[in-house]
Amino acid sequence: MDSVILWIIIVAALLGLVPALIARTKGGNFIKWWIYGAVIFPIALPHSLGLNFKNFGLSKACGYCRIQVPLKAAHCPKCGYEFPDLRP
Repeated sequence: MDSVILWIIIVAALLGLVPALIARTKGGNFIKWWIYGAVIFPIALPHSLGLNFKNFGLSKACGYCRIQVPLKAAHCPKCGYEFPDLRP
């Protein structure tokens, strides 16, 4: 019985990595998403996949670390990447 509970915990922890990694590439907090995914994986996975749709074109991806930043940002708040000025 104890080994079954241990396996359930291990599988939940491994499944939680999937939404955590997806959310991390979109600028989310890895630890929070890992816990969320480990506890309720069937809800966390589609939620992490749909993160881009919350921005409605008001953000852009950083050229270096790939997190979403505001469209008018001059630099990335995470890594400091400076966006090229595209004005003529």
